[in-house]
Amino acid sequence: MAQKHPRSRRTRKQSADDGEDAFIASILDFSNWATGNQQVLTVAAVVAAILVAGGLYYNSYRSQLTNQATEQLETIYQSVAISDIEGAKVDLATFLDRFGGTPYEAEARLLLGELYLESGEPQQAMAVLEPLGSSPRAAIELQGAGLLAAAYEQEERWGEAEEAYLRIADRSELDFQIRDALAAAARIRAEHLDNPEGAVELYEEVLAELDENAPQRGLFEMRIQEIRSGQNG
Repeated sequence: MAQKHPRSRRTRKQSADDGEDAFIASILDFSNWATGNQQVLTVAAVVAAILVAGGLYYNSYRSQLTNQATEQLETIYQSVAISDIEGAKVDLATFLDRFGGTPYEAEARLLLGELYLESGEPQQAMAVLEPLGSSPRAAIELQGAGLLAAAYEQEERWGEAEEAYLRIADRSELDFQIRDALAAAARIRAEHLDNPEGAVELYEEVLAELDENAPQRGLFEMRIQEIRSGQNG
């Protein structure tokens, strides 16, 4: 029959008592410290209250700012709808100054860049679109990159236009967007950069991604043939 071990029970009881004593001692130490550092605790409490109040105010401010941005952008779209393009451009520039950093900044940049391009103002379009489309990741940034590439083309900055289209092709997940970007880069290589071999390479990359019965194949095959005929001519 197993024997009980009173000594083990005493050891466990003593350990529990020691733990309780240490806990009580720590409370007393903190109480003594707090008594001697009342001013520090008061300041800490005030700072914490200020931080909480500041966080609540900032969240409220951002919410109000976003609502104002929504209303302002809707008004600008109405201006575009009635063909008040110059007024819309002025309003969009003001919008970016006031509402930059809100979720609507990218949309405003995209719209203003497009209006500048339609008005034949590529330099202004580039200034607006470069923060949006120079390193695209999100869908709206890829749209901005497409407009930015078009602005480079209007300025005849062919190398930068080619690079912009290739960035789109590299980062997009949409087949049609990749295809259009590669085709645009190939066109620039063939027509402006004296790089027919590079153009054929990109067109062949497009063909490799198309189905055998895709109607677009004939167009790209024809362009490849035209480039090769020009090289042999």
